[in-house]
Amino acid sequence: MPYTTAPGFRMEYETTGGGEPLLLINGLGSDRSEWLFQLPAFARRFRVIAFDNRGAGGSDTPPGPYTTAQMADDAAALLEHLAVDRAHVLGVSLGGMVAQEVALRHPHRVRKLVLACTAPGGEGSVRPAPEVLGAFVHSPGADPEEEIRRTLPFLYTEGYRRSHPEEIEAFVRRRLAKPVSAAGNAAQLAAAVGHSAWERLGSIGVPTLVVTGDGDMVVSPENSRRIARRIPGAKLVLLPGGPHRFFAENADAFNREVLTFL
Repeated sequence: MPYTTAPGFRMEYETTGGGEPLLLINGLGSDRSEWLFQLPAFARRFRVIAFDNRGAGGSDTPPGPYTTAQMADDAAALLEHLAVDRAHVLGVSLGGMVAQEVALRHPHRVRKLVLACTAPGGEGSVRPAPEVLGAFVHSPGADPEEEIRRTLPFLYTEGYRRSHPEEIEAFVRRRLAKPVSAAGNAAQLAAAVGHSAWERLGSIGVPTLVVTGDGDMVVSPENSRRIARRIPGAKLVLLPGGPHRFFAENADAFNREVLTFL
């Protein structure tokens, strides 16, 4: 797979499609394979750039803890490496926090911004319940499959888990194929917990879509409402019943909203 050392470590990435660049930023512990429900639709219209954040997938795991500002600089370094002056930027969950920082730290790089199932951090953020946060903490030496399965009730609705067992098992297999280390997970989790863009969101000047499922148990939908109120002119979309991984469970609706906005 293509890679670059532009951010100061080995980062894997891939590009597909043609048109205006669209940068996709993953959530906690995810690698770029998690965009499988988006790539076919997005690549028909855009040059899609997907990559593995530091600490996950095929990218290196530099010593942590990480910050979302640091991870935003990684993304900007990738755009520089690819000679992309400006791109649409879409981030989910932790990736949405990183996308906020891309827009704040590198505003000249961003055409339009899509923030999905994410939070603003700081005083304006609604924090997850302790039992939710605990489900995403990895322990050294623990069974990776057990740790992945522990998160499933928080990622998908019960109805979807029952009606689409094949996709649930495929998700588990994808995560096991490129398991995030305890160190990488902890470093990324530190970035999510430490994210604090609330006081600065008002300075984002690019067109912004804020989208989430109103059934998200990991990142409260109230965070999206607050982000949309904070960013001038932002559009807010709440997909009924959508869980945290609504971009997978409700992929058609999510893709339609993103493509319409872009």
